[in-house]
Amino acid sequence: MQFSGHGQTADGQPVAILPPVALQQRGPCLQATVGLLQPMAQALLQQGDHVPEPRSGLALIDSGASDTCIDEQLARDLGLPVVDQVNMASASHSSITRNVYPITIQITGLPNPINAPRAIGAELASQGLVLLIGRDALQFCTLFYNGITGEITLSI
Repeated sequence: MQFSGHGQTADGQPVAILPPVALQQRGPCLQATVGLLQPMAQALLQQGDHVPEPRSGLALIDSGASDTCIDEQLARDLGLPVVDQVNMASASHSSITRNVYPITIQITGLPNPINAPRAIGAELASQGLVLLIGRDALQFCTLFYNGITGEITLSI
C-alpha cells in the first residue's frame, strides 16, 4: 500500500501530499474490521445467541505497542465480553487499569484474519482509530515499512 494525502496551501488551495510525507504524518494505517474472537462467536451461535456485528475503521500498525488495543467505546458498543483487566503503561500514563477483550481482526485485502484474544481497551476514537495493531498480532506477520517511497507491505 502506498500512502497519499491532500492538504491546503496558505491561501486555501488544495495540494497533494507526497507519499513519504503522508506516511510519516499519519503512520501506517490500514482499513480493518474488528469483531468478536471467532471461537467465542461460534460458541454464541451454537447457543442461539446474538453475535455482535463487526465494525470497520482505521487500524494503526504500532510496533512500539506490545499489545493490540481496541477502542474502548467500540468494544462496549459491540458488547464484547471483558475477559480480564490489566495495568497498561503508555507514553502518557505510568499505569492505568484497562479492560481486555477477545477480538478478531480482518485487514482489508488480506485473506486471513488475525486473532487477538487479549486486546486492551484504550481511548482511540479521538485519533480516528478503531485499533492499534501491536506486536502480539504482528508476530504472525511480515511488515516492510519503506519510508522513502511512502509504502508499507503487510503479509500474514
